[in-house]
Amino acid sequence: VFTHWGLSGPAVLKLSAWGARELYDRAYTTPIGINWLPHLTLAEITQSLQSLRSTKKQINSNPQFNLPKRLWHYLTDRAGIKSEQKWAELSKQNLKELSQQLHQCQLILTGKGIFKEEFVTCGGVDLKEIDCKFMSSKLVPNCYFAGEILDIDGITGGFNFQSAWTTGYLAGVAIRSSRRHH
Repeated sequence: VFTHWGLSGPAVLKLSAWGARELYDRAYTTPIGINWLPHLTLAEITQSLQSLRSTKKQINSNPQFNLPKRLWHYLTDRAGIKSEQKWAELSKQNLKELSQQLHQCQLILTGKGIFKEEFVTCGGVDLKEIDCKFMSSKLVPNCYFAGEILDIDGITGGFNFQSAWTTGYLAGVAIRSSRRHH
């Protein structure tokens, strides 16, 4: 999903979960490539655009490949095409650039979205150091952990909440049980 503030949606959120550590290591700045027309080759895109060079219509007024108008304007701008430019005036260089934008658009991801860390926690106490039955530390006696302090990557949809509630319950029961024995 492309929004006015950036990329979003289930695919982007899942990808950010899988790449959370790498994104962190890169200070949340990394290149991404997008093929807007995966069903077409670069040559097919170029040929289709080339066929339009015989018309006198404005390029920006005639989005191609059923792309949304705002996306089309964004891509033509990135290709160096002026807003009033006509297909008949399209240079070979602009044609090549527009084809590239449609087939191999390179963007730079910068920063986190508006939701910051709410979706993926990534990092925290290593689960190898925890007795997951009791949520107790294997290294420090009488130390218990729960929720997002643990190194558990959570996918959206309430899974982080469920993990926090479950680990909190397990830790609470273990603490209560250990106090009864002391």
